[in-house]
Amino acid sequence: MVNESKCQAKRVKIFHNRITQLRDEKSISRCALTKKIGTSPNVVNFWESGKAEPSTKFTCALADTFEVTCDYLLGREDDFGNVNVMRNLTEIEKLWLELYKKLSPKQFAEAVNYANHLISNT
Repeated sequence: MVNESKCQAKRVKIFHNRITQLRDEKSISRCALTKKIGTSPNVVNFWESGKAEPSTKFTCALADTFEVTCDYLLGREDDFGNVNVMRNLTEIEKLWLELYKKLSPKQFAEAVNYANHLISNT
């Protein structure tokens, strides 16, 4: 039972991170998303905060909206259709990815410019 609870909690965390990330990447407001899939902003807020999980119907609607698979939303596959590639990353690579997720598009562009500057000066 304990392992099942941990798996459930991990799946919910992956799910809410992916919905939030995809909504940001596609520049879809919470309000626009709710209109597109036929639910309320509060429900999407619960999904994004990990307080609730959508039904199969809404999981499929989200997958269609974001043009990804349900398995991707549920953390069963990564962007490339491979099963959980994150486990093959080093801790430093995982750290960089986590930092990247927190950057705004402007901050990301500045970080890329700075990294290119560092590389060109070596």
